[in-house]
Amino acid sequence: MSARVVDKKEKKDQIVEAAIREFSRKGFSRTTINDIARAAGIGKGTVYEYFSNKEEIVHESFRFFMNSLEPDFQAILISGVPAKEKLVKIFDRFSHFISSEYRELVELMFEFWSEGIKDKGSKGVLFEEMIKFYHVYREIFADIIIEGMGDGGFRKDIDPRSTAAMIVGSLDGLLVQWALERESCDFKDILKTLTNTVLNGIAA
Repeated sequence: MSARVVDKKEKKDQIVEAAIREFSRKGFSRTTINDIARAAGIGKGTVYEYFSNKEEIVHESFRFFMNSLEPDFQAILISGVPAKEKLVKIFDRFSHFISSEYRELVELMFEFWSEGIKDKGSKGVLFEEMIKFYHVYREIFADIIIEGMGDGGFRKDIDPRSTAAMIVGSLDGLLVQWALERESCDFKDILKTLTNTVLNGIAA
């Protein structure tokens, strides 16, 4: 019987997904390579076949986090619907972040923020990856706003990138409040209010 061929990407993703579960449960500092190996159902030595150290796993986890968001957003951007509807759909995607499927990633996001800020002084890989992520994040909203200004749906006297930065800051702040006070913070209701406030403020 021939030996099973190992899919290296599949194995690497398996390690990263296990790491995300452990990081969101225990935090970066308290998670060990042994924890990740155990969660992935593999030996510690196998982890080192794919990653030199835990820092590399943290960086790859952040890339995985970014890539998990991109397909949904890109599908909306090329959907062909009016800019206003695209903006509503993007906002609506954030309501899914409090579902069980994404909850681990939301909790992990705070770990990334903390680690990225610590990484800032040395301008490390995670810090640079976070800069790229927020650039893309803002540009998604800016592109939709520019499109809406062109098709007459949005006011022409607004700065699309400043408005995009405001939206991103509001959404991040809402996620923080929900994470701290889940019982009293009605995420979906506040998100609906935020959506309406933004749309009323930029509507032509």
